[in-house]
Amino acid sequence: MIASIVKPITPYVVCLFPPCVMRGSVQWGQADIEEDAMGTILIVHGSKYGASKRYADECARRLRTSAIRFKDCADTALRRADVVIYFGPVFAGGMPGLRRTTKRVAALSRPPRVIIVTVGLGDPSLPGNTEHLRGIVRQQVPPSIADVAECFHLRGGIDYTRLSLMHRIMMWMMYQHEKRIPRDQWTTDTRMFNETYGGAVDMVDFQTLTPIMASLGVAD
Repeated sequence: MIASIVKPITPYVVCLFPPCVMRGSVQWGQADIEEDAMGTILIVHGSKYGASKRYADECARRLRTSAIRFKDCADTALRRADVVIYFGPVFAGGMPGLRRTTKRVAALSRPPRVIIVTVGLGDPSLPGNTEHLRGIVRQQVPPSIADVAECFHLRGGIDYTRLSLMHRIMMWMMYQHEKRIPRDQWTTDTRMFNETYGGAVDMVDFQTLTPIMASLGVAD
């Protein structure tokens, strides 16, 4: 995941909601939506390099449905959904597809419950990371959604050999800044970034989906 240049290494956010009981899935447009006692669940992702998609697919597997890319999300699917779970990476202070998806959700006559899962490199347990990510989310979504969406944080990964030219330049710029920080002032995130720059790191952990499953009333 490419994190924000302003705060280079940022974590992942996940949003939760009340329990429900699974029943089965139905096809709506290009989206599989899981039906439950409360209604239907739609899982959408804006993955660029794969980490967000892996989380979304695993969440969908546990819910016996499927996850779709935000570009493939039909209006019918959004109207049908009672819960929308969005998984997305943080790129330079933005999240691909989040603004577009939540704008469509906010325009519905009966907006569903929204769960936002942001995926990034940083450790969400470190001071300031959670607040930084929540700020990014608020900048991306309409106020009516930002006020009710629940958010948590997950970690992703990065493989420099797969980055686009633009993202390689972004990461190089970040590295020029981070490497100048004296070692005795390195945070855990700074150390991880400097020591893995140019290589690959995978911090995807499906166990961190447990709070979402618990919120849905689904055992792992």
